[in-house]
Amino acid sequence: MAVDDGAIAEPAALARALRPRLGAHPVPQSDPRTRGLLLELSGSPDGHAWLRAELPELAGLFTRFAGDADSLYVLAVNQTPPTATDRFLLRPHVDRRWLGDGFGSAPPRWTTMVYLDFPTDARGGELAVFPRGAFDASGPVSRDGARQTVEHHHGVLVTPLPGRACRLSGELPHAVLGYSAAPQATWRLAIVLAEFARDPTEPPPRGLLT
Repeated sequence: MAVDDGAIAEPAALARALRPRLGAHPVPQSDPRTRGLLLELSGSPDGHAWLRAELPELAGLFTRFAGDADSLYVLAVNQTPPTATDRFLLRPHVDRRWLGDGFGSAPPRWTTMVYLDFPTDARGGELAVFPRGAFDASGPVSRDGARQTVEHHHGVLVTPLPGRACRLSGELPHAVLGYSAAPQATWRLAIVLAEFARDPTEPPPRGLLT
């Protein structure tokens, strides 16, 4: 896992540009208030050109983190609401492609999360990253008691600092903890970029905003 605190020079400006584009999240979420967008594209010149035309706000970030022309990339923008700080908003999981009626089978090579906004007076909201296979021998993970679960499974917490990027191997389980914030505060906003090897058994990248 690698953390870069200067991945985005002006995260607040990018957050302002993206928020008007968000709608009900296209992937089923534990909290229906979650908003976002999802797109798939290749790392080829055509993929970069498509993003510059359709969502230019993200073109620079994509150019920086999507370096393999032969890969398929899933890019999600996630705006998540405040919840309990000792509860998983997103339970431990390994990323997969969302295919519309379920998830694909293969994990990504890499996943990169970039934080754009987080209330200055908020508590919680960390990304928890676990060792490979940490939950292979366990059943479904409870959302409650999240911090004890992180400690028990030797997870590492990454604080949601605007402008910070965290890159991890696609096989590492990870989760998102809830956070508390003032009622008028803006919500936690993050970008997730996952790099997948092309799988001939699954659909090609749709290249469409969802």
